[in-house]
Amino acid sequence: MENNNTTLTVQGKEQKKNPVSRFFSAVNAKRKKIMLTLTTMVTMSMMSTATAFAAPADSGGGGTVDGEAAFNSVIGFFADWIGRIGLVVAFVGGIMFALAIKNDDAEAKTRGLMTLASGFVVFALTLSLNLFGITG
Repeated sequence: MENNNTTLTVQGKEQKKNPVSRFFSAVNAKRKKIMLTLTTMVTMSMMSTATAFAAPADSGGGGTVDGEAAFNSVIGFFADWIGRIGLVVAFVGGIMFALAIKNDDAEAKTRGLMTLASGFVVFALTLSLNLFGITG
């Protein structure tokens, strides 16, 4: 089987393509050009590197860079509030445990003690920021 693709001729001239087909082929050509340009730009930006130098630790701030101090203050703020939320959770767990003792419900006692313990664990973690190298 042969594939004979030939263009139709009308009175010796090639037949022009449909206008819609011409539009989509032009859009496709533009799309290919844009994608090639974009890919080239991304590749070139990845190949060119910039070196950034941080200030030495012994200059100015006594070993603490301003960014580190800002980070520590933000973490300290969040740690204070998370610790307070942990105490509220522990308080709710204590109330749940007290009500479970009143009703003599074993499953509710377990849930109350687990809530109480989890609240205290959250509070204890916020107090131990020095273990992670963060001064709150």
